Parts: sequence; C-alpha cells; structure tokens
Amino acid sequence: MAQTAKKQSAATVEVIQGTIARRIFYNAENGYCVLAVDVGDLTGELGGDAKMSGHMASIREGDEYRFTGRWVTHPKYGDQFKFDSAELLLPTGAAGLAKHLSNITSGVGIVKAKKIVEALGEDALEKLKTNPEILDTNPGLSFLTTEQKNDIILDLTLNSVHAELAALICRDGIGPGMVAKIYNKYGADSVKMVKENPFVLADEVWGVGFLKADAIAQAVGIEPNSPYRVEAALNYTLQEAANEGHVFLQPNDIVTKLIGRKGLIEASGVEIADVAAANQRLIDDSRCVRDGDAVYAKDLYIAECTVAEAIKRLLSQDAQHMPDFGDLLYDAEREAKIEYETNQRLAITVALSSGISVITGGPGTGKTTVLNAICKIYAQSFPDNELYLCAPTGRAAKRMSETTGREARTIHRLLRYNPAYGGFEFGSDNPLNGPGLIIVDEASMIDIELMADLLMATDEHQVILVGDIDQLPSVGPGSVLRDCINSGIVPTVRLEYNYRQAGGSKISEYANLVCQGIIPQLVSVGDFEYAPVEDADQAVEVIKGLVMAARADGLGLMDFQVLAPMHRGSAGVKNLNDVIREMVNPKQEGKQELGWYRLGDKVMVIKNNYQLGVFNGDLGIVTAIDKGKLFVNFGDFTQEFATEHLELLTLAYASTIHKSQGSEFPLVIMPIVNQHYIMLQRNLIYTGMTRAKKRLVLVGDERAVKRAVHNNRIEQRWSMLAERIRGGAEKDDN
Repeated sequence: MAQTAKKQSAATVEVIQGTIARRIFYNAENGYCVLAVDVGDLTGELGGDAKMSGHMASIREGDEYRFTGRWVTHPKYGDQFKFDSAELLLPTGAAGLAKHLSNITSGVGIVKAKKIVEALGEDALEKLKTNPEILDTNPGLSFLTTEQKNDIILDLTLNSVHAELAALICRDGIGPGMVAKIYNKYGADSVKMVKENPFVLADEVWGVGFLKADAIAQAVGIEPNSPYRVEAALNYTLQEAANEGHVFLQPNDIVTKLIGRKGLIEASGVEIADVAAANQRLIDDSRCVRDGDAVYAKDLYIAECTVAEAIKRLLSQDAQHMPDFGDLLYDAEREAKIEYETNQRLAITVALSSGISVITGGPGTGKTTVLNAICKIYAQSFPDNELYLCAPTGRAAKRMSETTGREARTIHRLLRYNPAYGGFEFGSDNPLNGPGLIIVDEASMIDIELMADLLMATDEHQVILVGDIDQLPSVGPGSVLRDCINSGIVPTVRLEYNYRQAGGSKISEYANLVCQGIIPQLVSVGDFEYAPVEDADQAVEVIKGLVMAARADGLGLMDFQVLAPMHRGSAGVKNLNDVIREMVNPKQEGKQELGWYRLGDKVMVIKNNYQLGVFNGDLGIVTAIDKGKLFVNFGDFTQEFATEHLELLTLAYASTIHKSQGSEFPLVIMPIVNQHYIMLQRNLIYTGMTRAKKRLVLVGDERAVKRAVHNNRIEQRWSMLAERIRGGAEKDDN
C-alpha cells in the first residue's frame, strides 16, 4: 500500500507515493491529466484519495507512482497536488508482478506472466530490466517463444522510459505524441539524451523545433546560458531567416535577434562573445559557413554557390546553331496567326541562342505566345533532342501543359525524388538526358535550394527561366529570378503589356496599372468586380455571400479561392477558413473526422515532404478517412496522411496570397482592408490579382487599396547570388 504523507504549505516540494484509482480528466494532445490517487491514510479532508494534476504519457488504473510536486488550491476544484514528475514504481508480490507484466506486455497473458514470476522470483521485473538475457538462460522460461521474449523486453523498456520521459517533458504543446517520437529515435537512451542536451531534438526529431526543445530544456533544468542552448538558438535563427526569404544573415543581425531587446534568448546571461563562440562551433561542425560579413546555414551556402557556378557554366556554353531560324520564326508566327511584337521576337531569339536566359512579364504581355513559339521552333530544329517543360508547383505545371499542348511536370517530379536514398535521381552524377532545352515557368517562385537541385541536373542543356519579376518572391530562401536579372550577366528580355494580346481582360489591364503604381478605376467591369466595404467585418459578410453565390453557380471547391494578405484578424486567413468551412462543409453527426479535418475539406500542404511526395502549396480535397489516416486527392494522385503527418496540412478554403503563387483559379475573391495594413504593398496585391483566370472580385476598402498600390517597398532579402554570378565573391572552403 502507498506510503503516507502529510499535506504541507504550497511552497513546499513533496514526494507522495500512491496508486492511480481513477482518471478524472486526460488531454491526449499534451498529456495533461487530473487523477484520483489512493495515497493510503494521508490526513486531511481529502481522505485516502488525493486529487492530482500534471502530465503523463499514458495512464493505467492500478499502477503505482512516486509523485513529486506541490499542493495548490484551485478556486473551483479545491485542494490538489500538482506534480512535476511521476516515477512508475514496480509492483511487489507475485500476484501484483504477474498482473503488471501481463498488462504491459503484448502477447503475454496472466497465466504465462505467473509462470515468469515463479521462475524469476519477486524481483522478476528488475532482473528482466537489468539482465534481459535471463529469458534465454533460465530453463524455467523455455515455454516462451523468441517473439514473446522480444516483446517482454521491448514493452518493459518502453513502459518505463515513456513514463519517465513524459513526466520530464510533457507541457503545453509537448504531448505524448512527442514522447513517442523521441523514444522511437533514441529508445532506452531517451531520458539520458534529453537530460544531457535536449536541443539535439530540434535537428534529429521531426516536428521538434528550437522552441519545443527549449521548453524541454527548461523542464529538465538546462542552464539558460548553456552553450548547447546558444548554438541551438543561433541555428534556429538562421532557419527562421530562411523562412523569411534570407539566404544568410549578417553578424549584427544575429546578435540582435538572439540577445537584443526581445531577442530569442534575451536576459539569459549570454554575451556577444558567447554568440561568436557558438557560431565558430557550428562552423567547426560543418553546420554553418562564414563568408566575409555573411553567416550562412551550410546547406544554403552550398546551394547559392552551386547555382552561381552552374549559371556561369551555362553562360559559357554555345547554344546549338539554327541555320533556318528566320524561316522557322516566320512559320511559327504564321501558324499562330499573330504578328509578334518586337520584344516577343527578341525574347524568342535570345532564349534560343543562349545557354541560360530570362523572359519576364505579367499577364497580357504574351509570355504564352513566346513560350509556344520557342517550343515549336526548338522541336522542329532538333527533333531528337529533349524538350523539358517544368514549374515549381503542380497547378503551374498543369497550366503550362494546357497552354502549350506538351507534357509539363513539377521540378520535383522531373528530377524524380527517390525516398530510398533521400534525394533526386537526377543530379550532378546523373544529369537529365540531353542535349535538350529546359523551360521553367513561374520562375519567380523558385528558391535557391530548388534551383540548385535543378541546375545540378543540367549538362548539355539550355535553360529558359520564365516568370513575372513583379510578383512576390519565392516563399523559400533567395530571390533567384530577381538576382539573375540584377546580375546584369544573364540575358534577359522584359515583355511589355499588350492590350490586343490581353484579349480584353480587365484583370490583366488593371494588374498592369497596379504594377505601374496606378490605381485602377474601382468599379465592376468585364471580368473585374469591385465590392466596396468599410471594414474587415463587413468584408467577411460580403465574402460569405460571394462564396454561397459561387457554389450556387456550380463552382467546385477547387474552382474558387479566397486570398487574403495575412493570417490574423477577422478578414485574415484563419477566420475566413473557419467561416467558409462552416458554410460549405459543416460539422455533421456521422461525418468522419481526423484531428482538425473533416471528410470533404479543402486542404493545402504547407511544408515539402519528399517521402510522401507532397510539396508546399499543393491543394487537395479530403476524400476518405479510415483507420487513423487521411486521404487527400491532389488532382492527379491521392496521398494518405497518418496522424503524425497532419501538421503538414492546413485548411485552404482561404489562403495567403503568398501561398497562392504558381496557381490560377477561375474565381479569386480577395479582401483588401485596413486591417491588413502591415502587409499592404504593391507586389502583394498584384500577385493576388494575377491569380484570377476568369473572374476577380476585389472586396476592398478604397483607402487600403490605395495604400497597397502606392507602397512599392520590396523587402530586401539577404543573398549574394547576383554578386557570385558576376564573379565578385570568392568561394569559402568552410
């Protein structure tokens, strides 16, 4: 029976031993629980059962624990013992041991458990933990199969380690699922590893970033100025900079972000010298590179250098000669029944005569016309050569196929990611078949790492980058298209807006005006509609009406998209997703759900996962939920997501304009109101407008629209690609 203890003051740390009598409450997401624990003859008004609260990975009535914590008084629920740690105690007595062993071990029932205890004695569990080989050497255990022996050791270890690990690390945001991930990675060494340096979790366990690792570190008593913590914080800062589009950071920025006012580890006793020492350790460990006044994560440094060297290689190679180019250009023009503009002719000529080139322009500038001419002329001139068409996203690749009549693939599928060895099949050691021409559409979306992967797979190829430089830059690090243009070395042709080739589209015309800083006439005309609103709440009501009208007109979930500048606020993505979802896919009794998602939900992938073959920005519909798995149809394939992969997804009835890059939708509904003030800029509203294929509804506050159009600020991204292409940066060996 449990040992006795007396309730003392709330400030006193106590150790209380007791048996779980009943589970009152349990949150499976973070392991928080409220328990009724039999603590014997503990004095006081609570009698023999004490109410306890804390975090545990799993709860089994009848298990005995040693709890460490403090007494607190809850204003509603009264006195309870709030524990910080819970140590699972091994039962005593033959009957208790046998019951415990049968409870925790798969494949071993109570009869076999009793035989094990008879053979090993009342210290059976301790013997099994310290000397697992006893299962093979004790003749009294010959009745056990090899599989049962393995299960006993595995389950004993897992049960003990899970319990101790959960008591150590379970907090808000860190639940039993994380305990399982850590155990699956480190096994019996999990507790030892977490106590010594929990920051390695951020690099080695999927789903654990610095912030969660730091919370675990605080729980296990790691010092705030620990070198491990400074290194991890610096590494995290570089990762976050990449998420903001930067390829590197300057030392002063790193210091500010770490220990400046409101820095990541501010007020932790860390000095500038400590940050510098951590940086040097990361360099020594090949996780970081210092190149002049730039500090890179190693992978991004390699990617930037790789892209620069590949571009210089492509620039130095001669394009294949086309003796009949003039005639072929004329034939393409005649077949298309169009007279090419001067810049269009120049773009076709430059692209086909250069190792690498850029064609840029917005809607209505004739990019598709130029693209079709290039494909036709190249295919006629070199029928035996390869002609690769690709784009960063599946929707962009599909659109490319539709406009050219030729097969187009995502860059990832072109290079063939192979999960068996964690990389692309095509690369520097195995380039794409050639000679050939590679045309990349929506090139403004390509980040520095994806560009490196693509260019490493080139050999006897010409490369044409086609994109709109006035759109938002890539979601990932770098600004590859802009840097190529700004280098002054990569041949570039900018196509100009052409009313005739825009086909009378007001969307294209107004987007062109916005690009020039001119506010278009805010009235509904043609394929452009303007719905004036006074504030964000009114915008939400208007959007609800537009969505219902779209559904009544027969538009499917993939045929319209609500695009907002930011996540927060009533007219932000999060709230709009909730509102629209309850209109088009409400919660119903019997409708299958998994986690946050329902059957029929429209979802988006928010992080590349090569093993699953899904990538940032992919849109799909939840078509089935079965046995703890979510099945999402992405148009040309269906992918299953286990529970642990649900964090790759988000609802997508509404999305940010950033996330919509590379996609087009028949109908785009875009709120632009003063609530979005901090995000309002020209390239943002321009990008949103150009996502609309047939109809654009701008739900706007005129003041907010004016602010967005007049704000031509382009956020600087730290990158040295342009300088490296020009040869102005020396390569560092670190």
